[in-house]
Amino acid sequence: MALNVNRAVADPFYRYKMPKLSAKVEGKGNGIKTVISNMSDIAKALERPPMYPTKYFGCELGAQTNFDAKNERYIVNGEHDANKLQDILDGFIKKFVLCKSCENPETQLFVRKNCIKSKCKACGCSFDIDLKHKLSTYIMKNPPKIDVDFSKAEENNGKKTSGADANAAPIADIIHGSDKGSSNDDDDDDWEPEPVEPNGMLSAGMGKLVLDKDLEKSKEQRLDMLHDFLVKAKDEGRVSDAKGQTALRDEAERLELKQKASLLLANVLFDDKIVSDKQINTHRNLLLRFVMNDKKAQLYLLRGIEQVIHRYEDDLLAKSAHIIKSLYDADICEEEVLLSWGDKPSSKYVSKSFAKKIIENAQPVLKWLKEAEEESEEESDDDIAFGGDVKESEFLRQQKEKAAKEEQKAAASAAKASNGTAQADDEEDLDIDDI
Repeated sequence: MALNVNRAVADPFYRYKMPKLSAKVEGKGNGIKTVISNMSDIAKALERPPMYPTKYFGCELGAQTNFDAKNERYIVNGEHDANKLQDILDGFIKKFVLCKSCENPETQLFVRKNCIKSKCKACGCSFDIDLKHKLSTYIMKNPPKIDVDFSKAEENNGKKTSGADANAAPIADIIHGSDKGSSNDDDDDDWEPEPVEPNGMLSAGMGKLVLDKDLEKSKEQRLDMLHDFLVKAKDEGRVSDAKGQTALRDEAERLELKQKASLLLANVLFDDKIVSDKQINTHRNLLLRFVMNDKKAQLYLLRGIEQVIHRYEDDLLAKSAHIIKSLYDADICEEEVLLSWGDKPSSKYVSKSFAKKIIENAQPVLKWLKEAEEESEEESDDDIAFGGDVKESEFLRQQKEKAAKEEQKAAASAAKASNGTAQADDEEDLDIDDI
């Protein structure tokens, strides 16, 4: 049975219809729950994600909700009547679906600048959604996916593209913030969703869209994108604060380049003053977000350092040891990684001959690390674990102490026995002399 989306309208020919809510109670006792079996169909009719009305039920009923989008199961804990849920759904439709001007449900939600905005496609009215409701908080954290009309983008550009080019052009514009060749005559600045936030981060909804498209690109193209992103972040001063650093890491993860990002970071962050200005310590926190506990990422960072030294050879080649020591002292690169790097010069990012020059200049530090490692290994030879917890050196010490105590007791007993015998001998001697 189909119902009018706006049930206040009694017109049987009202063209906005939705299925009647169907609910099924499952379980018993504390595990009782209500499954809304046709929530996906209702959400499709309302043009809203099915999680929104389900979460709205939870907010209004004070109950927990669960989503299983894969199996299309939308659950509200507790036993709830379908008619009651239908009435609550009317409240959701009134607050989050209907236009405040024409009361038609042809609206689109989007999140921009900490606000939830709604744009009516029927009358053009633009308005803000009330942020006081608990569902608004959920929508802010989980914004609806924004659909991009690529055919319109082609018309605006005055030409038609096909295949991957049709998808690549709008995405490039989003990333680089370019509107070259596009027509803005029909744009409404009051409601137009912005795919790029003021701080340069992609909005969550658009991020999902760009994710799919960008990962289809070659690794070289994605590296270029990430490099541009890092350069822009540095120019805007976003590499120093925690929020900006997190954004950089998230972008690298989005492009599936987190390990190789350290190679780009070295080229973006460091210059000929890497030693004099202590740039490694300055950017320590940012670097750790990319290389901590990741030996491959640390090796990529060292390859990037090689490129920086090559670029400023006259100033930095002789200071190679200082640079490597700084990476070690700041706990950015592990000892094992540094020694492995020093043992195998690579020709992948600089010429092999130049890589050898860098390693030769860094030998004082590498030799010091190797000697320290050998000493540590020698000390650990006697530290074989017994039972996984007690070291052999401790075991032997305990045994030696025990043996020493037993030896002392034995010596004391022997001394006492000896004194007794001597005393007896003395007494016998005295008796003989007396005789």
